[in-house]
Order: sequence, then structure tokens, then C-alpha cells
Amino acid sequence: MTGRFEYEKVCKFCGNVFTAYTSTTNYCCATCANRGNKAEKRKERLQLESEAIKEQKRQNLLSQDNLSLTNAAALLGISRPTLYKLLNDKGVELLRISKRTIRVKQADLQNLYQNTAVPIAPINTPIAEINKAKEEYIGVSEALQQFKISLTWFYRKIKTAEIQPTIIDGKTLYPLKPLKKLFAKKQYAEIAEWYTVSEIVEKFGVSKQYVYEYTSDHKMPKKREGKEVLISKYHWDKSKGLDQTENENYYTVSQITEKYGIGRSHLYDVIRAHKVPKITRGRNVLIHRQTLDNLMNNRKKQ
Repeated sequence: MTGRFEYEKVCKFCGNVFTAYTSTTNYCCATCANRGNKAEKRKERLQLESEAIKEQKRQNLLSQDNLSLTNAAALLGISRPTLYKLLNDKGVELLRISKRTIRVKQADLQNLYQNTAVPIAPINTPIAEINKAKEEYIGVSEALQQFKISLTWFYRKIKTAEIQPTIIDGKTLYPLKPLKKLFAKKQYAEIAEWYTVSEIVEKFGVSKQYVYEYTSDHKMPKKREGKEVLISKYHWDKSKGLDQTENENYYTVSQITEKYGIGRSHLYDVIRAHKVPKITRGRNVLIHRQTLDNLMNNRKKQ
């Protein structure tokens, strides 16, 4: 495919829809780009300030030998119920200061994160390092949205690939890099039009099994969006000897039977009787659109 591609995008700053000519363009104009960049810098500054505050609180907690369960959970970045389960599984002995006051030794927390079913960052990990690590991970909901897959498909694939989650800052996250390899092997940004499998079945009168085998044998670009498998319209049509002009000027048999509500046998009788122009592309017969429309419209008037 050649030519200049256009991308309909939403401006990252003002939210207006605009046409971009590169897939990496984020702003509709120079003004929005300037304001957007300033907003990003302000966001980064606020994040650094927030990190500094959290780090100071973490250092204050690390200076204590014995911690409340709330503070211990905060250091590990997990919830109190998760902490209770970990302490119980590891057989950690708690300190009972009074009837209503319980403490856990900081020394017992140092290795608590090790050998757990879901890895947890150690308590001596700086906040800045934790935030940096989060950039390399993604949550389940974000993964479903980014890769346009279903929850069932997500868990099925990561189980097969043996991709394990980790807990960072209290959230269960998955490593982004292997997920990209698993779900986004090819983005095909240059391909603008796609067929669904059902569209090909209906338009070309073939089975789903035939579509899957044919596209696999011909190594056609395809991708998954939710439950749908999409196949490049350009590559499918090209492999079938079709081009855009033929698509515009000719009907497939299934298109005619659906549009005019007639059977295939009747259609072929009409084509033969009135010598309607047709061409053959592989297993497909294409009928001249304008000639057939004129013929069918005249038949209705009679």
C-alpha cells in the first residue's frame, strides 16, 4: 500500500478530534502541543514532590523496630488482609503489647516478601524505584483495554506462557514487555481496513475453517479485537484477485441474493438470459453492478 495515511485522533490537551498524518502525533496544533508539554512537566514535578513525601514517611517507618499491622502493610504495599495471610502462612509470631495492640518486628518483614505466590517488593525499596518499576508493569484492566482482548483470553494466554504477576504498591501487576510480545506482535498501523471472519464468510460464501486455513497459508496480517479476529481487507482482496475498482463496480453472488432476496439458481438464470457481464476471480463470480441494478429495477416496474 502506498500513499499518505491519515489518522483520526483526539487531541491529548483540548480533546478535539483532528486528522493526523503520523501515528505518533498527540496534539491538534502548536498551541495545544505547547500547553500540553507544560502540563506534562507540571505533572512530573508534582509526582517528584509526592515521591519525596512518601519516601520521608517510609524512612520514618523504617526507623521503628516494631510496626503496627497498618504500617507494616504500608511498607510492603499490600492490604491488611493480605498481610494477615502472609504472616499466618509464614508462621510469623506477632508481639501483643496489650489486649488491643499488636506489633510485628521489622526484622520479620525483611524476608516476608520472598517465596510468596505473588512477589512483593522488599520494604527497603525506595519509592522512586517502585514508581519506576511500575512503568514496566500493567494492570489487568489496562491490558484488556490496550490489547483489546477479553478477560478469558488474557488469563488463558498468560497461563500458557507462564507469565507471573507481582504486587507493586498494593496492586497486582503483570510485566508489560512479555505481554506486548504475547498480545501485540504486530500492530499493522499502515492497514486501515479490516474484514471480520463473519464478513468474509458472508461475502465470499466460504466456511470459517476455510478462512482460518487460507489466511494462515498465505500469512495474511490479522489481529484480535475482543472476540473478533480481523483480517486485512487489502491482503484478502489482493489474494483473491480483487481490487477496489472491482469492489465498487461488481457484486458478489451473496451480495445480490441478500439485496434482492432471490436464490442463486434464479440469479444465474437471469444472468444467462440477459447476458449480464461477469468476471471470475478464483472461486468467486462477480456480476456487473450497474447492469444488474438496471435489470432488477426494470423487472420491478413491469
